[in-house]
Amino acid sequence: MRKFWLFVKMHSHGDQCLRAVRVPLLAWLLCAYASYAVAQERSVAITIDDVPNVHLYSADGNSSGLLKKLDSLNLPVAIFINEANLKQNTAFETNKKLLQTWISRPNVTVGNHSYSHPNYGEVGFEAFKDEVLKGEELSRKMAETAGKKLEYFRFPFNGMGKDSSAQAQMQQFLTEHHYISAPYTVESEDWLFSQLYEKALAEGNTAEAKSIGDRYVDLSLKLFDHFEHVAVKVTGAPVRQIYLCHDNRLNTDYLPVLIQKLKEKEYRMISLAEAMTDAAYRLPLHYHGNWGFSWVYRWVKDADLRRSLMRSEPADKEAQQAYEALTKAKK
Repeated sequence: MRKFWLFVKMHSHGDQCLRAVRVPLLAWLLCAYASYAVAQERSVAITIDDVPNVHLYSADGNSSGLLKKLDSLNLPVAIFINEANLKQNTAFETNKKLLQTWISRPNVTVGNHSYSHPNYGEVGFEAFKDEVLKGEELSRKMAETAGKKLEYFRFPFNGMGKDSSAQAQMQQFLTEHHYISAPYTVESEDWLFSQLYEKALAEGNTAEAKSIGDRYVDLSLKLFDHFEHVAVKVTGAPVRQIYLCHDNRLNTDYLPVLIQKLKEKEYRMISLAEAMTDAAYRLPLHYHGNWGFSWVYRWVKDADLRRSLMRSEPADKEAQQAYEALTKAKK
């Protein structure tokens, strides 16, 4: 049988070296294919901010449609909680039960998103550290009851501080309180599409609502393609993606559609913990401002290259203009 030389990494007393080994052609091909498959594997962790949406829960007869959809899909998700949401209407005890229902699900990872969603860069260290601690009062107890840890924190607006000093100060505080700062790589302005979607539904314009939902999914898929390409360009390898979205009616109706489309593109749905094992999330961050853009851009050291990559990002200009018009109309 014909054989080829294969270089393999060997370990000896803690040292590493390369050794040439002769292997059969079939074994060489299988090894090459396995390496290619690993390199090409696509995976994503779904993360949901601003949980729980108590207004939607109340409007739907004290039922979370999004949670039901996620239960049926049986996939891991991470939620980031604003406990102040529980007080957005008068049904505080009922809202607590909703939060407990989310946390008790076996496939749900629990995260703190601050108490009331302020921007750290605007309120400063003292006020924000209180937001972190106040934001865990119920969630931590509920997580412990469910046999889970509350170990992830995500900054509201993904604003990690106005400068490197403020960022380092808060990161130290989070570390001291046993939190892992949760990044994201892909986000598709679902909060913007959600407001347009709700408006269309309120006006009884189901065709327009469907168009908005379809465009949200379409843009999301384009953004996944964009960040897959940029991640390889920046890091030299595919990255385990982390998708950021929100607890809203748009995702109740269209997140399952997006997830199915991602599966058709051969994405594997993984937990946040598994995504975070990717070495990319241990890369240094080269951006120290308060804008909340993707970590893929934050890994770029050259500011001009970063701006160029950001300018190439897909966008739905029509939706953005419609959102701006809606915002002006509300003033």
